[in-house]
Amino acid sequence: MLMPRLLYIVRHGVTDWNQSQCIQGQLDTPLNDAGRSQAALAAERLVSLGATALYSSDLLRAYETAQIIAQAVGLRIIQKPGLREMHFGAWQGLTVDEIRERDPELYAARRERPHDVPPPGGEGWRQFYQRSVKSIHDILHATDAERVIVATHSGVCTVLGLEALGLGYTGKRTFGNANCAIHTIAVAGDRWEALSLNDVSHLEASLPAATP
Repeated sequence: MLMPRLLYIVRHGVTDWNQSQCIQGQLDTPLNDAGRSQAALAAERLVSLGATALYSSDLLRAYETAQIIAQAVGLRIIQKPGLREMHFGAWQGLTVDEIRERDPELYAARRERPHDVPPPGGEGWRQFYQRSVKSIHDILHATDAERVIVATHSGVCTVLGLEALGLGYTGKRTFGNANCAIHTIAVAGDRWEALSLNDVSHLEASLPAATP
């Protein structure tokens, strides 16, 4: 029986575009100061987990997050374009309200059938799902590390969480996906298991207080 290997999947820190609710997709946006602080807190947490390999999307916000982690854990970053966010085509750089106003029928169709209706000029969900899972298998084939950190994006985190829960590409996300949350997933061959999803305990001191 294959021994499971542990993946620590880290969503990148927050950006100005996250805060203005613009769809970034594969546009290259940097972390803001709050995002860098989040990445530093995630890095402190990851130091204790004993990872010996670090992979990252090559988009700036994820790579900046990985750089901050790398300084703390002492690992070299290996960039993987397959870990990029989903490509949202003509909708990249727009807010949801702008998309709804610009393409009302397509937006409504995508809301109704998200697995079947891609953004205009963008990536289909099934294609994106397969790309994201394949990227993880490629990483695990490329390294002997038993514990691997992966810095990536919200969409990839969603895919990997769905895969680990056995829900597949038509599944509905039932877990949170905060900036710099850590998702811990065990992989043994084709067997995936979610050990924890959307762990933000390392960020709690930096999160805004809840309003009544």
